[in-house]
Amino acid sequence: MLVDRVASLRDANIYERHAYRHLLGQPYVISDDGTEARSETAFMVARIMRDGTTDLFATGRYCDVYVRNEAGVRLRERVVVCDSSRIDTLLALPL
Repeated sequence: MLVDRVASLRDANIYERHAYRHLLGQPYVISDDGTEARSETAFMVARIMRDGTTDLFATGRYCDVYVRNEAGVRLRERVVVCDSSRIDTLLALPL
């Protein structure tokens, strides 16, 4: 799937140049047992087109699992839960 995304960005999708602004909310710690912590963080992604038009692209939350060990704290798992099932068909970059 990653190869397909890169190929679509380079070759297949021809679209107007644009940028994304990714905003994160305050993380909410759901549980922490000393070795593993779970949190949720709200996000919003806006798409800014070349002419300055800004559209709300996606909103939702990240459900993260962190592990603690001798090396420090590492992100083990991230699940993206979008608020809407309607996703732009040209989505080639992961949220």
